Amino acid sequence: MSVIATDYSGEIVNIRTYKNILFASVLILFCSLTWAQKKVTVPVQGHPPKDLSQLPDGHWSANTQTDHGEGSQVHVVKAGDTLWEITKQYLKDPHLWPQIWEINSNIKNPHWIYPGDQVLIKQMVVMKPAPETAPTEPPVQETPAPAAPASAQPASEVANTTTEVPPTPLAPKPAATFSDVYCAGFFSPDEIRPEKVIVGGEESESKSYFHDRDIIYISQGASAGVKPGDEYLVLRRMGGFGKYGPSFAKAKSRYGHYYQDIGRVKILLAHENSATAEVVFACEEINIHDFLVPNEQRTIPSAHPDRPFDRFTSPNNKTVGRIFMTKDYRRVGGAGHIVYVDVGKQQDVHVGDYFRVTRNFDSSNISLFNRGTYRRNRSTFDSMRKIIGEVVILRTEARTSTALVTLSTQDIALGDGVELE
Repeated sequence: MSVIATDYSGEIVNIRTYKNILFASVLILFCSLTWAQKKVTVPVQGHPPKDLSQLPDGHWSANTQTDHGEGSQVHVVKAGDTLWEITKQYLKDPHLWPQIWEINSNIKNPHWIYPGDQVLIKQMVVMKPAPETAPTEPPVQETPAPAAPASAQPASEVANTTTEVPPTPLAPKPAATFSDVYCAGFFSPDEIRPEKVIVGGEESESKSYFHDRDIIYISQGASAGVKPGDEYLVLRRMGGFGKYGPSFAKAKSRYGHYYQDIGRVKILLAHENSATAEVVFACEEINIHDFLVPNEQRTIPSAHPDRPFDRFTSPNNKTVGRIFMTKDYRRVGGAGHIVYVDVGKQQDVHVGDYFRVTRNFDSSNISLFNRGTYRRNRSTFDSMRKIIGEVVILRTEARTSTALVTLSTQDIALGDGVELE
């Protein structure tokens, strides 16, 4: 028998119907809340993205440039970095990587970040709980696996312990990009004899040069120690560089053998006497006969602290040398160009050293209309020098170094001097 009730208007309402409606409403609300709290599914790693684009700072990535959030620290991705390792470095718990991914919406897939990408890291501070209010149960943790405390303490001791984390100092800005460092080229005092040579590729029917993500074939395999997963740098030996420099640069033996950095490849499959590889990074077109050398981690130097550029500083009697060639065989260059200088490890030059670029007057750089004045006042001109720029060292060899021009007030020419700051 149904239970009924009469409202003040005299209408008969079924109480059982009310209960059913109330139950359905609660069920819908519970499902909605559960769905709202459902975490975003992490995409699978999949194949490497092919839709890479060059960002304003010059590096290539499948992700977009991020906006620097106020109060956030910026980590510039290096070769070999993962969100797991980056999170471990800054937050001390790699399991918190989803939080880093969440605030970096420009990263499409957390499995694929690229050297030169910028990852925002927000400062995290654990606040001291108020002593008069103790929670009856521990707060819900939003992370899957919080870090365990270093040591157990009595409850009264824990309540009175300050757990504030000091802010992590901001990482210094890089002076060069990934491409600057890994595409700079160098002069080797010793000849590098090609062994693992690129002989072709998956599309050899139609082309003889290769780019990012192309599949290529290597002349050596497992019998020469090649293994799947190995990474190699691609080099190209350049000949006849002397004719592109000033007169003092024509003695090739003085500088060694010139090699250009072309890219990097990863071995996918190693046969007995050959191997299949993928181009993971290309500075320019990779050609047949380019060759491989073992991969190496190179240092990206830090930028100078902000300070005014002194155009009139006096000589400091430190290491001096000259610019004898540029990467692109230019006669003149400026900020962002790669140059080669004739000082190196033998002169105690290190990666990250800064040199100012100097120029003295002589008959070769004096205007034709001013040469008469120069001849009459040569002693005065010879005592003068101009400071026209600055370079940072990217790589050192025995007698030479590769450098990036970071600042120039006018065109920098072959033969200009460099002086260690």
